[in-house]
Amino acid sequence: MSNPINELSGNVRDSHGKGPARVLRQSGQVPGVVYGRGSQALSVAINPKEATKMLLSPLKRNVMIHLNLQNQAPKTVMVKDLQIDPVRRNLTHIDFIEIDPNIPVEAEVPFSTFGKSKSVVAGGKLEQVHHTVRVKVLPAEIPVKLELDVTDLEFGSTPASAIKLPAGVALAGDPSAPIVTIKIPRAEKEEVPVVAAPVAAAAAAPAPAAAAKSA
Repeated sequence: MSNPINELSGNVRDSHGKGPARVLRQSGQVPGVVYGRGSQALSVAINPKEATKMLLSPLKRNVMIHLNLQNQAPKTVMVKDLQIDPVRRNLTHIDFIEIDPNIPVEAEVPFSTFGKSKSVVAGGKLEQVHHTVRVKVLPAEIPVKLELDVTDLEFGSTPASAIKLPAGVALAGDPSAPIVTIKIPRAEKEEVPVVAAPVAAAAAAPAPAAAAKSA
């Protein structure tokens, strides 16, 4: 199990709207919503420090959470969405989605490359098309990251199917979609000397003599 369950406590809240949410944050909690599997959404209040600590773990938003709510049965959830204050950079709202640990989920996993591409050495330019890869996997087996060795990549596009996935992990998107592209260097344009066209020396023809006036 690469994704252990994290414990998080919270309370069910009855108040909604911007005003109550502001009061809740001033009290040291943040509002959130739990979206159930076929059940009605549940408004909650949680401790932002505990939630932030989990979000700073290697799995970040892909952490699996055991949410303990007062007067409610515990729920196994994952982060669905969150809001961060653009100035203070603190958590201001968080949404959860209830999951079944035995059913695969779709998750965005960070993606990076490693190695020195022979095509780049030859003058090409490597561009990473995506920095995350969407996969389908059991919640407890979500990988921390995915990598691709670019050492032997040829010029052109490399599809997502080239990524070596751990056992039990499958691509959720199009496997033929490009994930990395190495552009062929532009050939240097040969400078062709411009030869000035010779100016034809126009021989000035003598003007015809005026006819002599008859006396």
